[in-house]
Amino acid sequence: MTEENKYILRTAEPSDARAVRDLVREAMVHYREESGIVNDTLESLSESVESVRHRIEKNKCLCLFDGDKPLGTITISLCSTPMKYSFSKKSSNFLAHYTSCGYISRFAVADEVRKTGLGSRLMDEALELPEGSSLVLLHTAVSNASMCEFYYSKGFILVDSENSRGYERGLFALVR
Repeated sequence: MTEENKYILRTAEPSDARAVRDLVREAMVHYREESGIVNDTLESLSESVESVRHRIEKNKCLCLFDGDKPLGTITISLCSTPMKYSFSKKSSNFLAHYTSCGYISRFAVADEVRKTGLGSRLMDEALELPEGSSLVLLHTAVSNASMCEFYYSKGFILVDSENSRGYERGLFALVR
């Protein structure tokens, strides 16, 4: 059995909320540092166990587990109004062509297994989920070169960026 195959990929359950929240917090501290974000505008750093439980119940939250410990997580939600992600004429013009989308959030991989292919495996699984929609969106800090490269390698394009949270935050899209 390869190292990558020893992990179990499954949908998170509400009882996993605390462990998922802790993983996301740990990963977002690293993401914030790598992105050069100096303020505390990342919602993921102050999320409660209850809000994570709610996200797990309402959306598709995939996790890679090593036993009971999640080593990676990604959430994909279906959205019937992609225009809600518009913040400029440029993004509005792009999103006006779509009536639904998948939206990726809370993508996190534990520090000890970064750069092992687990994040790629999670992303590939998540991209299989938004049935009926030809568009998948996500946001990330444009200053985080490694994350942007990763998303580009998966076929995402940078639609536009904005600075409302104190750092340049890009809206990335994958059109299938």
